[in-house]
Amino acid sequence: MPVVSIVKCDNYELEKVYHAIHKSLSLLNGFDKLVNPGMKVLLKLNLLSSSQPPERAVNTHPVVVRALVNIFQKDFGCDVFIGDSSGSVKNASTFNAFRITRINEIAEDTGAKIVNFDKDEYIDVQNKDYEILDKFRIARTLRTVDFVVSVPKLKTHGLTQYTGAIKNMLGSIPGNGKKNVHLIAPKPTVFAKALVDIYQMVPPHLVIMDAIVGMEGNGPNAGQPKKVGLILASKDSVALDTVASSIVGFEPMAVPTIRFAHQRGLGVGELDTINVVGETIGNVSVPDFQKPSSGAQAFAGKYLPDFLLAFMFDSTCSTFSTVNHSNCTRCYECVRNCPAGAMSKETGKVIVDKKKCIGCFCCDEVCDFEAIEMKRSMLGRTLLGMAKALGVEKVE
Repeated sequence: MPVVSIVKCDNYELEKVYHAIHKSLSLLNGFDKLVNPGMKVLLKLNLLSSSQPPERAVNTHPVVVRALVNIFQKDFGCDVFIGDSSGSVKNASTFNAFRITRINEIAEDTGAKIVNFDKDEYIDVQNKDYEILDKFRIARTLRTVDFVVSVPKLKTHGLTQYTGAIKNMLGSIPGNGKKNVHLIAPKPTVFAKALVDIYQMVPPHLVIMDAIVGMEGNGPNAGQPKKVGLILASKDSVALDTVASSIVGFEPMAVPTIRFAHQRGLGVGELDTINVVGETIGNVSVPDFQKPSSGAQAFAGKYLPDFLLAFMFDSTCSTFSTVNHSNCTRCYECVRNCPAGAMSKETGKVIVDKKKCIGCFCCDEVCDFEAIEMKRSMLGRTLLGMAKALGVEKVE
């Protein structure tokens, strides 16, 4: 039975975060036997945005990173690496993400080594048990270190509904490779299966989730910071996502990444077979946590077989992008990051070709100015309206 620890942490004061993480690790049976002095430990962060400051709750908070560096360096005597590939394909985006989150300062202060996955050597991995992705490229450092610690942020996501430990491993793929995943898997549930394929090939040894301040609403970039006040830890990413999503009001087996990973035996997605230690879920739940609009049909979907869940989820999440030109600053990040080539610059404006748009939310993820609005199909609007009328779930 996998163990997930839940520890309260009210704010980002370094001492409090350090003790909360230390306690969360001590609650995991035998963790101290997994890490030995001299081991190379990689902290795989969640650095989606190259421009959002820490208080926006888009990226893994730098205080969590500093606390983890201190723990693995000073308490375990490890050689620490810090790495990720950001959500944007712009050349300097990951570099800027390390800068805006002050991770570069942490590296300078502690001697930890920053690994920009976009600049790292890559290796090709092949998944013989794949459903969507049979092969893809990952940063080589993920294979050369001894121990990988995933450090996701607790957030909502318009496409996958919830994002945490499983989806964090998408950042293992450098640069344009992430765009290709969206092209191969344009529908939400197909994309979720692709994420599980990636996770299957690069599962971390440990997950420490930054849930001190999460993101609710229209995550993972345009939502609102929401205090949750927790640090979660586990050796099972699926179990951790199951517990974390429950805390903020999702039905875990209706979150496609959790359901599919559980079905494939990559972790545990059922609460009654997870040993939750520290705080109880009921004691720390956040009942007013705002969901993205895809939350309604997924909540009902826990009772449905896979094919009906896929229909409800994909139909309700079927979207196309539009641009709010009054908010648009014409930075053209959306144009550069559209995997389908549906966005273009015309007469000084961003234009969307609805026929090409695959509704992947890539433009929404990289827009820092709330200029992207995702519009639903008629069927999606109808299903969502029915769910709201029935009071299935509170959504935005």
